[in-house]
Amino acid sequence: MDHALGGDILLAKGLRSNGCTVDTFDFKQLVKQLGQSGADDALLAMSGKYDLILVGKGERLSPTLAAKLAAKLPIALWYGDIRNEVPGYLAALLPYVDYFFMTSGGETLKQYHLLGVKNVSAYLFNPFDPDLITSGYSEEKSLEVLFTGTGYRFAGDERKATLDYLKQRSDVTFFGGAEKFTGARFSLWQKLKKELSRLNKHRKVRGDAYFEVIQRAKIGIGVNAVHHINKYTSDRLTHYTGFGTFFLTHEFDGLRELFSPDEVVSFQTIDQLDSLIAHYLNNPIEREAIAKNAQQKVLQHYNCNNITGMMLDIINRGTSDRFSWMDIVK
Repeated sequence: MDHALGGDILLAKGLRSNGCTVDTFDFKQLVKQLGQSGADDALLAMSGKYDLILVGKGERLSPTLAAKLAAKLPIALWYGDIRNEVPGYLAALLPYVDYFFMTSGGETLKQYHLLGVKNVSAYLFNPFDPDLITSGYSEEKSLEVLFTGTGYRFAGDERKATLDYLKQRSDVTFFGGAEKFTGARFSLWQKLKKELSRLNKHRKVRGDAYFEVIQRAKIGIGVNAVHHINKYTSDRLTHYTGFGTFFLTHEFDGLRELFSPDEVVSFQTIDQLDSLIAHYLNNPIEREAIAKNAQQKVLQHYNCNNITGMMLDIINRGTSDRFSWMDIVK
């Protein structure tokens, strides 16, 4: 990510707030500058100064380099994506990883752990930075309904159906391009208009502008690429609730382990979604009270300090009692 809610930025900040000395290393950028071999040598040379290396995703890290690093210091890796199959690069890296954190729990977490993680694997909820909230600041709620998200061709039918419905409404604002990946069939003219819309750069929003758009929305809609994986959710859930915007999400496995119904409202069918949008647009006091409940939970519990504190608990002693939903595999 290119903004202050990027996982690398949040985890580095959380680790520092927990008393760790953290140096960040942009491996992708170094590969561009030095080439793959030069970047590998640079990372290996500097690794001897540290107690732990924390890798984000790791798609540019070769198994050969991982093996050399693992001989010098423990490796932790966090992975926030989900795909229909385990990515090949990740399967090759996990046997060299001591501590694996991912934003999927349950059987999926076990599946990844059994690929060779040396010590512990654990579920990780996407954290938020409370310092992004400006005291007393209030953005005018000028957008009725908002959907932000990237298009995924492997997305499930729930996401496609939800986007098909939202595109029929005149009060929904889209950013990110997800609305182009739906289950609807289009005429040649509609397909042409979709391709032309890719040239509209205003349909993407980043950084502070992304934060502003979220805070301008009365209702944010959430629908994950998949819904059957325990506690897996798009990080939009954290972003919207953290900024205090009412979030209406498609029900997913494990949602109620993370948020109660008076914090995040969910739907299972398009008829329910239609009814809930109408209800909460017409009942702003109730809507904003629910949004406030969710924001308080995120700021108090799902902040980067507490989430990284959980990670440190697991690294140091193999367990943590910070959250009721702890999901750890050894």
